[in-house]
Amino acid sequence: MIVSDAHNFASRLSRDMEQIQRERQMHIEKLSSGVKVEKSTDDAGALSTKIKQASELKRLRTVNSNLQNAKSYLEVRDGALASVHKIYERMTQLSTMAMDITKNDSDRENYEKEFQELRDTALKISREKFNGINLFRDKSYTLVNKNGAINWTDSKAEVDAMNASDSQSDHYLATITSELEQAEIAFQIGEVGINAWLGGNDATSEGDWRWTEGPEGEANGGIGTPFWSGNYTTGNLVNGMFENWGNNEPNNHPWKDPVNGEDYLQISQGSTPIGSWNDLPNVNGPTGGLQPTGYVRETDQGNLIVNDDVEGGGFEIGNALFQKFILNSMISIDSIENAKKALGTLENVLTGVSNARAIGGASLSRLEKEITANENLSMETEKSLSRIEDVDMAITASRLARAEIKMQSTTAIFAQANKLFNQRNYVDELLS
Repeated sequence: MIVSDAHNFASRLSRDMEQIQRERQMHIEKLSSGVKVEKSTDDAGALSTKIKQASELKRLRTVNSNLQNAKSYLEVRDGALASVHKIYERMTQLSTMAMDITKNDSDRENYEKEFQELRDTALKISREKFNGINLFRDKSYTLVNKNGAINWTDSKAEVDAMNASDSQSDHYLATITSELEQAEIAFQIGEVGINAWLGGNDATSEGDWRWTEGPEGEANGGIGTPFWSGNYTTGNLVNGMFENWGNNEPNNHPWKDPVNGEDYLQISQGSTPIGSWNDLPNVNGPTGGLQPTGYVRETDQGNLIVNDDVEGGGFEIGNALFQKFILNSMISIDSIENAKKALGTLENVLTGVSNARAIGGASLSRLEKEITANENLSMETEKSLSRIEDVDMAITASRLARAEIKMQSTTAIFAQANKLFNQRNYVDELLS
């Protein structure tokens, strides 16, 4: 009986020491890592909340980075607009100087030279980008060279597929509705350099040439915008629209496609003059050196959408534009009369630049508020996560101290009990 009691006592004391040792080790680990909840065995509910809040905090920081990048984009754009404003102000000053009746032609020639250099500088600014994104988003043009024959239908299908996959901008085969747009294309992509399809045809009715793509294609109930009627001998512009037909075009030349005729529009390197328009059949084969190997894509760039919350929501940054004078013939101060016209134009243009800066300023103000709100939310999330995650050093140190004391006490008891057990007279106890 005595031996059995001694064994039970020693077993219980050993289990107590093991439990105390585990508690002691747990407190040591938490003090060394500073983390209160590491394993599901620590606190399953707290661990789940910790994971969710840690994930949300990462998303908040990413959103904040997005907002800061958008702010940088707007600040760069505003700086560019400020430069344009100074340029146009100087051009206004030069216009006024050119109107001085005491100035001679040589003076005006010098003014005109500086005037046109300033115009060129403004044009360069209009093409500036921020990390590959246009600062001034409106219409953009891209020459897509397939380096091999492609027909009009396949070209349209490629552009339509891109349009379907882009929620921000509209893409379509280019429509050229004015001399200014023709100049804009040359300004953006230079000379086309290949035979390339455009977004026009007379496939529905021979001689009834229409722009069938983009906004122009949606006009008149979706049948497109007419711009030319007839062939090169009998044809004429419709409603004063723009045309750039080559010599003896359109001619619906029968030998190229005797069945369908030449019903689709291209910018041609084989027409005279080079880069003028030509009608061509919708084929992939040889057409007398006129077969298109690509197309001109027009893009209406939508407003940029800035992500401003962890659920993927956002708001739009409005496009800010300024008037471009692509051709030097569009604005000049080489005479008093032209200087007067330029002055009136530039005064309106300066108002437009100021309005564009105001649009950007409103978006910047919105962004700064969003950034502040996001930072405050991040701080609150960090505090909440800290309350779940971080060890209370004082409490944990106190618990470790108690565990140390318990371990020492238990060890002392175990040693004392062992000593007493060894000193007992088992023979006397058995005989008593």
